[in-house]
Amino acid sequence: MIRHLHPTDSPGLLQFSQSSGQGETCTLAGALSGAIQGGLGGFPTVKYAGIALSPRAWQSCWVEARRGRIDGVLRAGPRSGPQAWEVGELYLRNSKSELALDLLEQIAVPAGGAGAHRIFARVPANSAVYDDARKAGYSTVHRESVFRADSATDAITKLGIPDHSLQLRQRDKSDDAALFRMHNLNTPIEVRMKLGQTLQDWVAGSERLGRKPSEWVYDLATGEIGGLVQRKSTRSGLMFNLNWAAEAGSELPGLVAAALAASKDIPVSVAVPEYRPALSHLLVTLGFAEQAQYEVMVKPLAQTVTEAQKAFAAIN
Repeated sequence: MIRHLHPTDSPGLLQFSQSSGQGETCTLAGALSGAIQGGLGGFPTVKYAGIALSPRAWQSCWVEARRGRIDGVLRAGPRSGPQAWEVGELYLRNSKSELALDLLEQIAVPAGGAGAHRIFARVPANSAVYDDARKAGYSTVHRESVFRADSATDAITKLGIPDHSLQLRQRDKSDDAALFRMHNLNTPIEVRMKLGQTLQDWVAGSERLGRKPSEWVYDLATGEIGGLVQRKSTRSGLMFNLNWAAEAGSELPGLVAAALAASKDIPVSVAVPEYRPALSHLLVTLGFAEQAQYEVMVKPLAQTVTEAQKAFAAIN
């Protein structure tokens, strides 16, 4: 059984790092930063040693340990709200790949206990962990491709819109309802059904580019929201994410220009769902190349019934 990571696990983490492989799952920000850096990295020992020593942080980490030896490390918690959890990182000892199924199953227990309605995971397409996730009750929401360009400056030049003309404003909490309407109008129903049918569930399950990303909204003349641009700069490059309404389809180049605006000559990456081919085609013309494909998966969690309901039943 899994248990929380503890401060006394610090020596075991060092031994685990020497025999573990690359990450088996990742967040959206992890997938994009991995594309910039050339792939998902190995186990970050220093990072997890710091987590183990923080009473607040280690509560989001679990380990599979036997006889003092750590065989798996999993980090999970709320995505954007308590109703939706995600498996952020999963690392396994190289000889213990079969543990992926157990860990993905067991993490649903604390997630459900915390009131989550569903738990998400992002796994490399066609990987062994993808098969394990399906056995553990996860199903694909959609497949996404991660694109990378070596230079944001070159991409802007090829786009031909050095000074984007769209008027954007910062996202506000009051925009959630309008963004939810845009999502419902422009997302396939089979995807929407797995992301949650209410505004609260959708907000909780929405992905952002890590902590404190820059988010900008494009308003249509009708007063509805026509697009959302998320971007975040790191030491190694720029990450961005786009969503837009059908009515704003002609403004897609301008939204990409807004995402790339004021960027230096640094690598840039973006994830594109399979149901957004227009963005994929545009990125390729700008010099972006596909780096990886992921399956975004979700497992619905049973909800606890707060009180018994009396009912009459016919007796034959």
